[in-house]
Amino acid sequence: MLLIISLLFMSSVVVSKEECYWNRQCKYQLFSTTTPYDIIRGDIRDQPNPNGCKVVSLWSIHRHGNRHPGSRVVKDTNELWVKLRDQIIRSEAESRNSLCSQDLEDILNWKWDSSLETTPSYLTQVGNDEIYSIGKRVAKKYSELMHERIDRYYFRGTNEQRTKASVLAYVNGLTHGSDMNLTSRIEESKERDDTIRPYENCDRYQESVKNGSLLPDQLAEYGQSPEYLAVRDRVFERLGITNDTEEINVFNLYELCRFYRTWSPNLQCPWCSLFSDEDLVVLEYRDDVRHYYKNGYGFDINADLGTLPLRDLFENFELATRGEGKNIVSYFTHDTMMEMMFCALGLYKDKSVIKGSSRNPDRLWRASYIASFSTNFIAVLHRCDSDTHRVQLFINEKPTSLCPVEGCSWSEFVETFQRFSNSSLAFCTNRRSVVDEDSNNLSNIITVSKFLTSLLMLLPLVLSAN
Repeated sequence: MLLIISLLFMSSVVVSKEECYWNRQCKYQLFSTTTPYDIIRGDIRDQPNPNGCKVVSLWSIHRHGNRHPGSRVVKDTNELWVKLRDQIIRSEAESRNSLCSQDLEDILNWKWDSSLETTPSYLTQVGNDEIYSIGKRVAKKYSELMHERIDRYYFRGTNEQRTKASVLAYVNGLTHGSDMNLTSRIEESKERDDTIRPYENCDRYQESVKNGSLLPDQLAEYGQSPEYLAVRDRVFERLGITNDTEEINVFNLYELCRFYRTWSPNLQCPWCSLFSDEDLVVLEYRDDVRHYYKNGYGFDINADLGTLPLRDLFENFELATRGEGKNIVSYFTHDTMMEMMFCALGLYKDKSVIKGSSRNPDRLWRASYIASFSTNFIAVLHRCDSDTHRVQLFINEKPTSLCPVEGCSWSEFVETFQRFSNSSLAFCTNRRSVVDEDSNNLSNIITVSKFLTSLLMLLPLVLSAN
């Protein structure tokens, strides 16, 4: 029996050594919201135009391009690297790890990028190139839209460096190789933008969703699931270290892997050698749980918030059918807005709720496909020979289930989108705050009433004294 166990162990070691990360040809490519756009996109230039129709207007909304990790992730991963460095060196000296030699060497030679500390969440050059290329493809496909007055264009991003830089990259891509200059058509970002970042100004969302308990409870439940704990154990076994104090968060190692690889020329990062494909599938699901509750179908209010940009789309196309619209209207926002908007449209909705208690491998809700870097929703309005209109809808430059590839008729488009024309943030009033305010008013009334009653009781005494 001992011989069999030893042989099995040796066999597993041989297999792991044969599947070294550094020279593996087909690596897992889906990393939730840090998935590079080129991994999941189509190509708008390959989409057929409706027969007998001419494009008259394009409306689009985009997530910003590839970015640096945020300040919290930068802090956590830097601290993690400091904690791990000496442990990995000792593990290597004592031959306690099970990593391939080259993978281990690459980890030990890896350097922390200190520039991340001063540029958290900034657009990377890779992100700039992603968005620039989208602009080039749009201009190539719909060149008829690129020969009109510049007042027929409109661009706006949220008030963040990564979205502002994305707008500029897109506009430069649109005008690539031409004499047009559309930078003057980029509107200044708004401190409060209820069209493309309404959730920031919604009390109910901030309290119930972003700062509520359901999301962290679901993540905690998955964090204690057998498959997630198995990932943790395999990672520490590969490193040859212990984690008795639970100081080392496996998801932070995943953050190191997935962010650094996105701007690597070969889409590799030595930290990714710690994970098998099975591990990455598990970690990807953890992020899907987070996005399902934070931005998706986990709360009805998320879909309500997703209607705000769709109202803008409907209004712009209504004007365009009367010859009063713009050639191109494009917005740049965040994964939160994109996922909320997809929920408002009823897309990627699973029959059963996404939960931390179990993973559905066949789920429709996959952030890797619907909220990658540079994710976009493009609507194209055409005027046809019969003086009617057709609308094509694309997500990441691919046709959607909302319309056939040849487009929806105008009446079909109206049937789906007109309901968004009355969208507002009226539902966002924090009802608890209203109740509390009413309670305070009632309390004040009671206090005044008691004071007046006391005065009335004293009145006879005052009169008798006089």
